[in-house]
Amino acid sequence: MLIVAVFFMFIIGLCIGSFLNVVVLRSLSGESIAFPASKCPKCQTALLWWHNIPIISYIILKGKCAFCKEPISIQYPILELITGIIFVLVGLRFGVSVTTLFALPAASVLLVIAGTDIREKVVFDRHTYILAAIGLLYAAILTVSVPFHGFNKVFLLNNPLTSSLLGVILGIIVMEAAARLGFPVAGTRAFGVGDTYIAAGLGAMFGWLTLIKILALSLIIQVIFTLPVFMRKLIQNEDWKTLISLSVFFLYVIGFLAAQNAGLNIAVYTACVIVLAAIGLYTCKQILTGLKEKQDELMYLPFGPAMVIAALIIMLL
Repeated sequence: MLIVAVFFMFIIGLCIGSFLNVVVLRSLSGESIAFPASKCPKCQTALLWWHNIPIISYIILKGKCAFCKEPISIQYPILELITGIIFVLVGLRFGVSVTTLFALPAASVLLVIAGTDIREKVVFDRHTYILAAIGLLYAAILTVSVPFHGFNKVFLLNNPLTSSLLGVILGIIVMEAAARLGFPVAGTRAFGVGDTYIAAGLGAMFGWLTLIKILALSLIIQVIFTLPVFMRKLIQNEDWKTLISLSVFFLYVIGFLAAQNAGLNIAVYTACVIVLAAIGLYTCKQILTGLKEKQDELMYLPFGPAMVIAALIIMLL
């Protein structure tokens, strides 16, 4: 039965992934996701039913349009496969539960956000609003399901809905603080507005405590992807301050996440968060200052996908 369940979850995930491809591409083109029917983006010819079978059609067609023979983007089978795998993992992680009903659409929205950000470095507000709505509704259901013993200070401060609302506020504050750090040193935002909306949506979905872990992990993921080229450029420019601060921040984040498993009281946890934020802000300041002084174009990767990857890792683990 487990094998059958995994198989069907994977197939459903592949089909949803095919739809997510449509959402990503038509969000960028401004077209409706419902009409017209699927078509080749190059020759605009309507596709036949067998052209839309997830992954299989791509293999049969050898990665080319059946009509104009133009290459089909590798995004299609990759997103379908990733969605299928995530659906299986969510099903195995949460089983038949209310959490699964919310985790699957949340994961789907996250994949769409990552897709538009990677493809065109664009994050659509409506996608982050949907993520926030899913999170707030899920938190409200969890709060209502908790046995009620009357309103009191503990209940008002320590319930899923309050944590979700605080997560929205914290996501906005943290990302806007980091983004606006770019104005005094480089005359522009350090992060796009879309990243703030993503953080707010993640805060609604996971709550403020888990959001801190997601943001910390997303920084590690971003550093891992950009570290080789970035470090090489810092050494070439002899920017030792930025190099040292970045190294310290990277090590501190790893230590902070490791300490989570050991358990921290609220005072120590708060102190760690403050130190982490201070080192992170200083590192951002050093990077932006270096960019302004040297006008050096570093390899740019949008931050949204890193947050999405971190959120999916936290969700599944």
